[in-house]
Amino acid sequence: MPVAVKTLRERQAEATRQLLVAVARGLFADRGYADTSVEEIIQRAGVARGALYHHFPGKDALFLAVYQAVQAETASRVVAAAVAVKDPWEAARAGLQSFLDACLEPEFRRVVIIDSVGVLHRDQWSDPIEHIELPMLATVLAPLVENALPGVTVEALVHVALGGLYGAALYIARAPEPPAARAEAEAVVDTIIRGLQAGTAADAD
Repeated sequence: MPVAVKTLRERQAEATRQLLVAVARGLFADRGYADTSVEEIIQRAGVARGALYHHFPGKDALFLAVYQAVQAETASRVVAAAVAVKDPWEAARAGLQSFLDACLEPEFRRVVIIDSVGVLHRDQWSDPIEHIELPMLATVLAPLVENALPGVTVEALVHVALGGLYGAALYIARAPEPPAARAEAEAVVDTIIRGLQAGTAADAD
């Protein structure tokens, strides 16, 4: 089967789009959506205004591209942390800790947690939940359900876990000392995991 080769123009267009996303990503993370102008993005990127509007209808569409990129990269790291551990309890802990780590990163904190709800339409905001976040948690938590949590469905667990994680993310994002808030959130996660482990051990006896 022949491999399609992109033309020079197509490669240049793709490079311009990636550049705009990268520049906007840094500005959105540093200043937030409201305080970042299209003019500043195109100046930092060194492109014409028409180049931006060729790829994105407006600043909100560019923000969506940044949001999706940050979400996808975070999910990849969370899954990688979980699958690197064999024990399902420790794998779940590793994956959830990786998510909490992401909450301290300026890009995730500002773009995903703080600005996304106000900038994106509901369908834009919910699409990554269905295609990135829930599959991420299913990968992290499915081995736990299969090996240690009889009577619990993966679908129910990942939805409940997602609500808890985003509550934790918001708590960390709004805290005056985010690292301290992250440690408090991790203590809650560990307490829940230990409680579940104790309960399953008691059921087995």
